Amino acid sequence: MRVAPPLLLASLLAACTGESAEDEGPTQDVKVDHNLKDAAIESIVPRSCFADGHLAVAWQDDRDEAPAIWFNASGDQGATWMTADVPLSLGEAGAYAPDIACAGERMYVVWEDERDGDLRYRNIYVNVSADGGRSWLAEPLQIDGDLEGEAMSLAPRVVAVGDQAYVAWFDNRDGAYDIYVQATADGGATWLEAPTRVDTDPAGDAYSAWPRLAANEDGRVVVAWEDSRAGGSDIYANVSTDGGVTFAGDDARLDGGDDGGVHDSFLPSLAMAGDHVYVVWHDERNGDERDVFMSASSDGGASWPDEPKRVDSDAAGKFASINPVVAAVGDRVHVVWQDARAGGYDIYHRFSRDGGQEWGGEERRLDTDAGGESQSFTPVLLVEGDTVLVGWGDGRADGEEVGFNDLFYNYSENGGQDWSADDLRLNSNEPGSAYAVDLGIHLGDDAVLAVWGDGRFGSSDIFAASRTLGEQSRYVPPEEPAEP
Repeated sequence: MRVAPPLLLASLLAACTGESAEDEGPTQDVKVDHNLKDAAIESIVPRSCFADGHLAVAWQDDRDEAPAIWFNASGDQGATWMTADVPLSLGEAGAYAPDIACAGERMYVVWEDERDGDLRYRNIYVNVSADGGRSWLAEPLQIDGDLEGEAMSLAPRVVAVGDQAYVAWFDNRDGAYDIYVQATADGGATWLEAPTRVDTDPAGDAYSAWPRLAANEDGRVVVAWEDSRAGGSDIYANVSTDGGVTFAGDDARLDGGDDGGVHDSFLPSLAMAGDHVYVVWHDERNGDERDVFMSASSDGGASWPDEPKRVDSDAAGKFASINPVVAAVGDRVHVVWQDARAGGYDIYHRFSRDGGQEWGGEERRLDTDAGGESQSFTPVLLVEGDTVLVGWGDGRADGEEVGFNDLFYNYSENGGQDWSADDLRLNSNEPGSAYAVDLGIHLGDDAVLAVWGDGRFGSSDIFAASRTLGEQSRYVPPEEPAEP
């Protein structure tokens, strides 16, 4: 396997443009995890959050044999990091699949944990910090209510708003998987006595999985998920108006059509902006390939339209449009996805000015190499005011086609109308020399903050970078040793 040479960290971390190194030196990436015991140790699935200048990341790491959850944070927007990683799961059994949320200096990390049962079934645990990650609960809390570890609880997601935090997951305590939510209204000091079930078909009757959620300070919580109660996979949503204590009434199927389960709908992404709630997904209703669809609620998720709107505008069902992500400010809603209309996957963006009712104009392709020439995949999206930031993985420099990739971004400062003429590379090692995955992006003070998993040393580590908005990385090759 070809990876970047193991140089000293200060000289290793540098990125590429066509600019001469004589004019500018290399940009810097920062290795976040302090995993120095063994080059074969894997630090994977980083999840990051950013609030009030604090950039924090949690990840899964097997440095102590059993996979565990570790944490690190920066108080200066990624320039410097804590000098030692913090272990959060504190268990001898395995811990997996972390997620993280920040509200000011208060941080919540959730994960799957095997410690409670003889069968190694997984439960949902949380740890909480009130001081930007400097200190944590002495023992993490199990919040799924399955004290004996008799069910499998998977894929927790957490959001935080003020002193409130909400965790959603799916578990099989009643048979087939259902969706559950736990909540705290006091910064993690106390949680609901028991989790609240979200899907409203008979418990354990059908597979419901992969929840996504959003919440506001008024205690409104909206959850969307994949649901197979009608046979194939549909997209459902439900709403709580009392901080997750109850999910009243029936859940709603969002993907439309007279009969559920006819076409498979997958991978919901959800955004909330005031009273507007948006859910996007991909499905195959139009043919052999998937298209991107959205359902939008203007009353906080209380009601939804009978039929969704299609977002991509190429020939229906002819080219794969997958992995959509949504973000919104008020009734201006943005969607990005990966799209194969030109052959290989490219990254596309489209926005609506009226809450998703109409989608005017053509989509914009954000990767600026030749269309379809390389694989651009797994977009991430951030919207703050008029700034729209999109990142993705990209294989354009993988000349040997071994599966290596780099990270790119593009941005708009006028609400998605205009974009940088050239996309911009984020990571700073030799282009196409390793893999870079699980990208998280944040917007600091006129800077793009990025966190990802990186294979430049042969196994996976956690890396971070800060780039002035509009700047890209510069790679400067190491000098060849002088001939004797």
